[in-house]
Amino acid sequence: MPAGSYREFRHEYPFSWLGILANVAPSSEELIYAYHERGFALHSLRSNAVSRLYIQVDNDDKIEAWPDERIWEELSIRLGTEGWSLQHGPIFEKSITPMRSFMIDNMQHGRLFLAGDAAHIVPPTGGKGLNLAVADIRWLAQALIHFYDTQQNKLLDQYSSNCLRRIWRAQDFSNFMTRLFHKQAEHGSYENLLQKAKFDYIGTSRAQATTIAENYVGLKHI
Repeated sequence: MPAGSYREFRHEYPFSWLGILANVAPSSEELIYAYHERGFALHSLRSNAVSRLYIQVDNDDKIEAWPDERIWEELSIRLGTEGWSLQHGPIFEKSITPMRSFMIDNMQHGRLFLAGDAAHIVPPTGGKGLNLAVADIRWLAQALIHFYDTQQNKLLDQYSSNCLRRIWRAQDFSNFMTRLFHKQAEHGSYENLLQKAKFDYIGTSRAQATTIAENYVGLKHI
């Protein structure tokens, strides 16, 4: 992309995810997002026999500081709830991923069209990375089909603007989910209690819960 043809936006979060893949059946049929005073944790699923799990760590943390036993202990503490237990198994992959947001505000130049991570990255808390890439390709495929059917550039010219509506919405939602679920201040502090108030509101407001569900599942009209 030529210099000056787009603006670039970046945001670095003050924490990372330590993620593991383990040879153990998922301990729940659903994803579990957990806020804990020690930090965020996520129980995810890869298959019936493989689990994907994450914990919040510092940006300068090292994999070497996290032997398998420590990881499982921390996951059990952060995800722990009465009447449920986390199943352990052999860890065969682990890595640390910084949380960051990135995007540019123009995704095309001449015959060049950008899609997916080439144009935007969101923190995985909102589950929007792959969704955005597929949405980009959907717009691009429709525009290319229209061009070859009609020899008109109208939809190709609108590619960036059509994609960016959803991208900005996903950036906002991903930022909201990331700030909501991660420890960013000491337990009991003003910032921490504001965070707790947000969780309480989600639990008591159908409107707020619906807004989060609508954004998490996907917005067909954008």
